[in-house]
Amino acid sequence: MAGSNPLPKVLIVDDVVGNVKILASILWGGYDTLFATSGSEALELLSCQDVDLILLDIEMPDLNGYTVLERIKSDARLKEIPTIFLTARNSTEDEVRGLELGAADYITKPFSSSVVLARVQTQLSLKRMNRQLAELTRELLAERQFIESMVQTMVGPVLEGPVEPGNSHLRYWIRPLEKTSGDLLMVADSLKHGHYYFLGDISGHGLSSAMLGPIISYIFYSMTDRGGSLAEIIHELNHYLKAKVPPNIFLAGCFIGVDPQYRRMEVWNCAMPDGVVFRGKRQLRRFVSRFHPLGIIDTLDGDPEIIDLSPGDQIIFYSDGMVEVSNHQGRELGIDALIGIIATMVIQHEPMQYVYDRIIDFNGSEGQKDDMTIAEILV
Repeated sequence: MAGSNPLPKVLIVDDVVGNVKILASILWGGYDTLFATSGSEALELLSCQDVDLILLDIEMPDLNGYTVLERIKSDARLKEIPTIFLTARNSTEDEVRGLELGAADYITKPFSSSVVLARVQTQLSLKRMNRQLAELTRELLAERQFIESMVQTMVGPVLEGPVEPGNSHLRYWIRPLEKTSGDLLMVADSLKHGHYYFLGDISGHGLSSAMLGPIISYIFYSMTDRGGSLAEIIHELNHYLKAKVPPNIFLAGCFIGVDPQYRRMEVWNCAMPDGVVFRGKRQLRRFVSRFHPLGIIDTLDGDPEIIDLSPGDQIIFYSDGMVEVSNHQGRELGIDALIGIIATMVIQHEPMQYVYDRIIDFNGSEGQKDDMTIAEILV
């Protein structure tokens, strides 16, 4: 019939012609069958023909079924073709060997029509579903990449990557777990209040958490441009997240305002790890969390921490991915150990990469499990 789908193509490989005829009669009418009576003939045919499934005898004189299957699985064009072994054997060892080589199933001799049809149909159905799944995965990946690019465009001037300063007042190092990071590092200049710095950590990571990035960025930068104080920005972020976002999604954040005229800093640490201020080669002050994450409770009560500064002071803050990295024994690095590494960096005038290298040494082969960000403000 014009426009109808072609029949699935099945290759039967058996050196006994009688077995080939029996299988062909079982499959007649529902499948397009091809034949080979040796392993070498089957491989030659497969080099120029596309088939949907292979029925492969194990015991053949030139190349046995195991050898033929090994060559099929080593060929990128053929390796996804489901192969069902045909055998008169009924031993566990033979079955295990075949499955280890990549056989999809077994059919034992003498052949049962219902068994042959059921197993052929099952493998072709699985192949069809795997193909559909692969196509769906490609579509989802393309959509994810599009959304990621849109998120990165919409989120505004969020800093990323490792940056060392020239004459700049900020250096930072960012390593996301996925392409779209749950960590956000933003810097803005306020005409009324000096420089604003914000390091945020959206709960979770990946695309679902990063989707909030554009909204957080818009609130932070637009309110800064309108002359908003850090307190106003933080309360607006908290109000929005509490009202619009599911309760399992929240924002930890460290908000820092540096007033270069009066040499002081204002810190709102909302559930982020301890930040630290160095003066010369000495640790001057830690600024700890005083507030809940944003988006959990209706209001944030309390006052920010105020720290007096001197020229040359270094303010360092970071996300929890830096302190929660673990070694092969499952032990986390922790805040005290990280601050010790940071102190060495400051004392020895090392680049920010120094901290990352020490963390990698500690982590070994365990692999990154969260977004990692560290930033330093140079007063």
